Amino acid sequence: MEKRALLQAVADRLGISEDVLIRESLLSFLQARKRLLMAERFEILSRYGVHSAEELRERMEAGTLPEHPTWEDYIELTNLEDELRLLEEQRATLTGWFKIC
Repeated sequence: MEKRALLQAVADRLGISEDVLIRESLLSFLQARKRLLMAERFEILSRYGVHSAEELRERMEAGTLPEHPTWEDYIELTNLEDELRLLEEQRATLTGWFKIC
């Protein structure tokens, strides 16, 4: 079955439009990705007993945490936070785009 036919078949079976199916699928995917990234972020924060990347950096600079591997975890944490912000922007854009359609 080709992609378009499958999309139509699933939408029909669920009793929703293809647009709604696509929107809800994308939103669900973004939410699942967000949960994964938040779990990774929580794991790093918990490892050091801090609440933010800024607090982790401050404690490392103050010498209360070792530079290695804290620095690598700090970089990973900031990358996770950047990706979480991007996901939220994409979710907001997607929600707005579907309101227009």
